[in-house]
Amino acid sequence: MNIYHIISNKVWGGGEQYVFDMCQHLIRDGHHVELFCRPFPPVVSKLQALGVPIHPVALRGLASVYRIARVIGEGGGILHVHNFKDAFPACFAASMVRGGRVKVIVTRHLVRKGKTSLPYRWLYKKIDKIIFVSALAKQTFLSTHPAVAEEKLEVLHNSIASIVPSEVESIRETLNLPDDAVVGMYHGRLAQEKGLDTLLEAMQMVDTQNLHLVLIGNGEEVYVNALKQQLVQRGLESKVHFLGFKHHVISYIPQADFGILASIVREACPLSCMEYMSQGKAVVATNNGGQAEYVEDGRNGVLVPPSDAQALAIALKKLAENEACRTTLGEQAREDFSSRFSYDKFYKKILSIYQV
Repeated sequence: MNIYHIISNKVWGGGEQYVFDMCQHLIRDGHHVELFCRPFPPVVSKLQALGVPIHPVALRGLASVYRIARVIGEGGGILHVHNFKDAFPACFAASMVRGGRVKVIVTRHLVRKGKTSLPYRWLYKKIDKIIFVSALAKQTFLSTHPAVAEEKLEVLHNSIASIVPSEVESIRETLNLPDDAVVGMYHGRLAQEKGLDTLLEAMQMVDTQNLHLVLIGNGEEVYVNALKQQLVQRGLESKVHFLGFKHHVISYIPQADFGILASIVREACPLSCMEYMSQGKAVVATNNGGQAEYVEDGRNGVLVPPSDAQALAIALKKLAENEACRTTLGEQAREDFSSRFSYDKFYKKILSIYQV
């Protein structure tokens, strides 16, 4: 198949990794893959590692539409979009291609209500499939009763290609952690919506002396500096550690004792929870997003309300002090990921959607 992906974010995140992993598998299986993206170096440079044509485009205006149509040419194929606003140039470009048919597929990575204006009613008719990464994302989209045919809608949870590089630095040695340290890990963007302020407040409440929090990722300088100031104000300098941005972040997860996602916003299907699950790690997560569809409280993880520092502190303390509990939860998490959310299952479903 000829498969073209459109991504438009300025920074690398879960959605971009979703595309990258998918493209790696498509290329491996002999499909022709090309990508369109906005000309932001942090994204372009990572996509270039795929070794396929990358087309930097503005993704607005007629020039972008013509460029997309010209690249696709008469061969047609699949045009897979990962942001709803990019579906407009995608559908216009698809209509300009002569010869082979272009199927437009949109993955909905966010929890947002569907728009019902006239332009969107036109758009829903032109899109062939909408993939929602959680049931929550689909339900929220449909809550406004957008004029879209039910047969165009699919729910397909995210997955991750859980290949772990064999060599990676030792977190405990790098941070000079004590031998009995229990490591709780957060990885992702350092941003307010990720609930990191609540996480630091919870860490202050936990009286378990050997619990250490490791934060992997980067964010806006102003916000990161504010977090670091909180460490001083809360007396957490020796308990909370910033490791910075890391490539192949999943390779650091085996060194954690458990994972943490304290998001205060509704995330559609955060990849970080699945990354911990795939590596046999229990995760403490908020219950307000799509993660509640696969992190089950007391079975394979712990769920807490968002912005509730006390509940989060109780969960952190529980896992920090009970090795048997976090081991049992982690083993179940690994089993659930393998049986329900493995990348092979995800990939086969993507191919079936492409081929319909």
